[in-house]
Amino acid sequence: MTQATGGSPAAVRAMTAPPDGSRLTRARRLPYPELAVAAIAAAVFSWRVGSPSAWWDEAITRGVTSRSPSGILDLAERADVVHLAYYMLVHVVVGPNASITAIRLLSVAGAVGTAALLVTIGRELGSRRVGILAGLMWVAAPLASRYAQEARPYALVTFATTASTLALLRVCHRPWQRRRWVAYTASLIAVGLLNLLSLLVIVVHLAVVLAAGSAPVRRRWGISLAVTGAALLPLIVVALRQRGQVSWLPRPTFAQLLNFLHSEYSAPLLVVVIIVVALAGLGRGTHAPSLGLGLAWALLPPAVLWSISQVHPLFDWRYVLFSLPGTALAMASIATLLRLRWGIAVLLVLAVGGWHMQHVYRRPATGHAEDTRGAAEMVATGARPGDAILFLPASRRVVALGYPEDFRSVDDVALARDAESSATLWGVERPADEIAEALEYRSRIWVVTGPPRLGEGAEPEDVEKERLLTGPYRLAQVSDTARYEIRLYVRRPPVSMPK
Repeated sequence: MTQATGGSPAAVRAMTAPPDGSRLTRARRLPYPELAVAAIAAAVFSWRVGSPSAWWDEAITRGVTSRSPSGILDLAERADVVHLAYYMLVHVVVGPNASITAIRLLSVAGAVGTAALLVTIGRELGSRRVGILAGLMWVAAPLASRYAQEARPYALVTFATTASTLALLRVCHRPWQRRRWVAYTASLIAVGLLNLLSLLVIVVHLAVVLAAGSAPVRRRWGISLAVTGAALLPLIVVALRQRGQVSWLPRPTFAQLLNFLHSEYSAPLLVVVIIVVALAGLGRGTHAPSLGLGLAWALLPPAVLWSISQVHPLFDWRYVLFSLPGTALAMASIATLLRLRWGIAVLLVLAVGGWHMQHVYRRPATGHAEDTRGAAEMVATGARPGDAILFLPASRRVVALGYPEDFRSVDDVALARDAESSATLWGVERPADEIAEALEYRSRIWVVTGPPRLGEGAEPEDVEKERLLTGPYRLAQVSDTARYEIRLYVRRPPVSMPK
């Protein structure tokens, strides 16, 4: 026989609720899956992070971030303003004169954060399983590792765009909360500060907003875009003046667009099969919200940038890296269609298919396509006190920016003003006659050179520098690394006149 229970309805619910129900609910809300996926991501992305030599842009990062904040600002006024926020972030967080590996760890952190955010996006879309698989598929992508181990902003850009997408999903679910709109707008501004081209994520967000089908959401989203544009306007104006920084980019072919999609996992056929299975499974168990968002995220930004680049060439893989989490999310949408063991099998096949490229991207000399470290080590190993060094052209001084400790025993005789004091990347060089005078009493001269880069031509000053070596010096040694050549010139012995 039961007794009547008095008290308020709340008290009755409290008494009749399962004793551990609230604990279970709280446990489900804790970020255990995010932490687990983040731990796996940290292990993968930090594996051999210091192995590949820095390439051109990474060496520039180290050189620029080693300057004072005012020196970084001075450079940004003349060139590379689009990376100003990144340079300042590295200078403050990692510190000046940090090694390439230390700077790369900031990118590792960004890539790890992206993996965790994908899990949260899955939760927000109603499927923790989809989120976990998306995070792990991001980790399995070889291209994710490539940019997670680069001393440039693109892994951080991907983190910022992923955070911005999560923020938009949250405001669409609760559009009446102003603080969520503030957070979303702030995330968009952060995306633009890290790289203006990454604002292409807005086309993905447009698809989300239209799918929400809510007039208040569309109106408030428009306000967020207006605030973002106003906040970034000074940066946009200066960046347009510096558009010559990317004038070397060629008009991309359609094959380049396909190659980007191919490179994400180095297993394109499998990716296509997975997405086809997901599309075929719509309405029969596939997680439709994840598939729709993932496909828009994976395809729209690269396609839009490729189309723009037919008129104003801007297309490069690193500029659309932030679309890769969309590919992972689209493929993860099959998680609710397949049994757990088959989902794990798909993940393993992707990981095995990309294993070769994971190793390729970590090769010491060619992992990042250039071997500035090898070039610097050749000079450091062979140099003697009093040796001079020339850079042909002057932009090859980038090797010294990346590894300045290897050039302490040689004299850069051509340099009149260093890079920071002249607010340039390479510094200001002396005229040829002054260089000739500086070389007059040098018996050994090292030369760092290499094949021309895209958009690079032979400048008269560099031709004149090379001419200075043809008479009194002989070429004693030539060494090659990936994209660099190190030469040693030795002064010829004086010719004795017959008596």
